[in-house]
Amino acid sequence: MSRTSDASTADIDSLTTDATRPPPLSALFLIKFDQKVGLELDGAVEFKSLPSGLHTVKEDLVYFIHEGYGGLSAFANGPASESERNAHLVAVGILVPLSYGRLGRSWLHAQSLQDLAAVLVDDVSKTEPLEQFWEQFRSDHKHDARNSTSDAAESSARPGPSWKGHSRSRALSSLTAVLPTDQSLPPLHPALSIVKYIDTFGPLVFPLHRAALLRKRILFIAPPPVRLTCEFVYDLSILSSIPASVSDLLPTGLDSVHRLRSFFNLGIHDIPLLEKEAAPKKSPDTSQGEAEPALRGWVACTTDEILSIKKNLYDIIVELPATQEHAPQEHRWPTIKTSEGTEVRASQRDLRRFKILHRELWKIRHGGHVEETEPYEDTDDHTALLPHDSGNDEENESNEGYDNKLIEPMTWSQLAYSGFMWWASAGEKDAYLIEEADRDREMLGDLSDFIADSTHTEGNGADPMTASGLARAGLHTAIIAYFHRLTSQFVSTLADLADAAEDEDSGDSQEGLVVGSDDITRMGLDAWNESDKAFARDFLFIYFGREAEVQGASLECCGIRIC
Repeated sequence: MSRTSDASTADIDSLTTDATRPPPLSALFLIKFDQKVGLELDGAVEFKSLPSGLHTVKEDLVYFIHEGYGGLSAFANGPASESERNAHLVAVGILVPLSYGRLGRSWLHAQSLQDLAAVLVDDVSKTEPLEQFWEQFRSDHKHDARNSTSDAAESSARPGPSWKGHSRSRALSSLTAVLPTDQSLPPLHPALSIVKYIDTFGPLVFPLHRAALLRKRILFIAPPPVRLTCEFVYDLSILSSIPASVSDLLPTGLDSVHRLRSFFNLGIHDIPLLEKEAAPKKSPDTSQGEAEPALRGWVACTTDEILSIKKNLYDIIVELPATQEHAPQEHRWPTIKTSEGTEVRASQRDLRRFKILHRELWKIRHGGHVEETEPYEDTDDHTALLPHDSGNDEENESNEGYDNKLIEPMTWSQLAYSGFMWWASAGEKDAYLIEEADRDREMLGDLSDFIADSTHTEGNGADPMTASGLARAGLHTAIIAYFHRLTSQFVSTLADLADAAEDEDSGDSQEGLVVGSDDITRMGLDAWNESDKAFARDFLFIYFGREAEVQGASLECCGIRIC
């Protein structure tokens, strides 16, 4: 389908030969208390690699950013004597240049780091494989990832040093070998968690997406393990990027807001960084010769709950439930709040849109065998939480969970309008809801078109749906493309309004303009919802520099406004 072009391949690291070749290493380190191998780092990465509470899990992957480098460490927790507190805690990590992407494609080394950690947790003196790994991928190596394609192919094909004296059968070369280019994301790619991301947040994916588009400072807080939370940071960052297809519609000089910065794992030792980010900043506004506050948006995650107390350091805090890897008896939704403590909930419009998205994923899970019903009513028949591999699909298929803790209730005005329309149409279903559902289906497309008919991806370390072959090939890209189309709809609608207003103003772009209820609807938002109207106003100001009066929906009878 042509819609896939809306997803920026740069955002998910295009699957070319270059993008599937492991990046060169700027640093390699081994941490067990103060033991390191590699560059002198002196307290720089220990805290990022061993976040609070990590000792409670057996293994983990931790993504972080350090002074312009992407960091990844593999954590292992092994048994030890009582004198050593019954545990050996080891982290093997790397730093790579961020010129290779949000995380420098560090995940291409993830499997190697996990295997190195599994070996070294037993005996940190066995550093030969670590040294061999460093020699193979160090940034100044003659066969590093910046060399020609032929050099890199020769390097990856040549057998690497073996694991002498160890029971593991795989050689170092096989651990770090580059997968051939195919149509799927590489194993351990963070975007492979994107279906799990939708499963976890449900309808909340949409208000979270809008907060990210407004370049808020968003902090995820969750207990270990941190790998999944780090991947959620990545997912939100790529879903909220401005697609290249509409970037030309934005005024020049806004490159800094095209992407939401990602800090990944943070801890209490990063408080000075966040304080610096929170300090007032000015950026030049060349059109007026004045300085306006610069956007300071970012997304990150932490296990340190103390950060949630420092409300000046973030705009939005996302509290994830303690159990993410295993399904509880009752699904526990994340809690999203502003720094002032206001709970962020999904709108009724978000819920209707999510039901259509979920139904499409439900079709994929059941091999496309979903009974078709009437155009709008089918969104009410498949509103279950995304299955957590419980094996009980009937139990999953329910409406429980969609309450006022998650969804904003209908306003009195909207209830009055719905009642009026029901009366005026003699009980027929609202035509605007049918049209809305049709537009949403067209926007989403058929995700099952992106699923390969055969090859399964067993044991690739991704989420259960991927491992079982349910989310193969272009599904992850298709979901990203869907959110990019939502963003494009925001941009194109408001760009038209801004252009029209500028023409009317004869070049005076500082006059206010009016965003009507029809414009809100064209953006895919709820014209009855105050939060959606505020989003339209803020989005217009951030991306187009225009003040606006936003008019929501209203109910009129015989020319008289009732509500």
